[in-house]
Amino acid sequence: MKLHHLRDFVAIAETRSIRGASRRLGLTQPALTRSLRELEAELGTPLLERHARGVEPTPIGQAFLRRAHAAMEEIRRAQEEVAQLRGRQTGTVAVGLSGATWLGLVPEVFPSFRKSHPAVRLHMVEGFFPALEGRLADGTLDFYIGPRPERIDADRYAVDLLFANDRLVAGRKGHPRRTASRLAELVDAEWILTGAREPLEREFADVFAGHGLQSPVAMVQAESMIGVAALLSMTDALALLPRQWVDSPLFSGVVEVIPIAERIESADIVRIARAGLPLTPAATHLATLFERAAGHYARERDG
Repeated sequence: MKLHHLRDFVAIAETRSIRGASRRLGLTQPALTRSLRELEAELGTPLLERHARGVEPTPIGQAFLRRAHAAMEEIRRAQEEVAQLRGRQTGTVAVGLSGATWLGLVPEVFPSFRKSHPAVRLHMVEGFFPALEGRLADGTLDFYIGPRPERIDADRYAVDLLFANDRLVAGRKGHPRRTASRLAELVDAEWILTGAREPLEREFADVFAGHGLQSPVAMVQAESMIGVAALLSMTDALALLPRQWVDSPLFSGVVEVIPIAERIESADIVRIARAGLPLTPAATHLATLFERAAGHYARERDG
């Protein structure tokens, strides 16, 4: 099995056609067909099958595609690592970030990384770990920063604590409940369902149960940062948000904290990377910048 066999198979599977793979790779269709047949002959099984909408991996092909994609990503990363160790500032660093990380840490990290690595392409994806784990596992992402997941394979991933986090009750500027001092005063309000762990309803209910209260029925769920901010700014709905949201200049002008006495804990903010696989020099530097920014943020928050 040769490297071009994996490259060609991944391209055909991802574009769902030999024609699309031909355009992506700049190779002739007969050459790709021959490469695919050689790979299938070596493995002793078909990897792709034709459908009306193009070619699709067989069940065995789907399993092999995950391995092949991960192998190609590691080869790409190895090539970039060698180039960076030789002093060339090139390649790509891809990271997964929660919304709180974007708002709390990226404003400090981004300019520093661009200054130190101006020729390295930075790819940042918003989401929580469960949604991004597949991309971390196959090497598409170098690391993830966000709330610690409830369950994680400690043999597969390395987890490093950046800082402990908390949540605040937030509503629009001038909210009619803005003078509330206890969570009990807000039980009958309209709530937007937010959180980092599935199911969201359980996480939301646990906050109120932890203070001896019946959980409100949250009838609205928004799964994007902009969606939550839009609802908060234009309605009387409330939400439990990480502190980074209300501290951010992006939202501080439209939302405000309802100053209840209770402290509402949130999952720790952690960095997660694949265990046993080193980051490239550029990715290592970016991870270090996030660690420093996390330290600065925690010290400023704690006063």
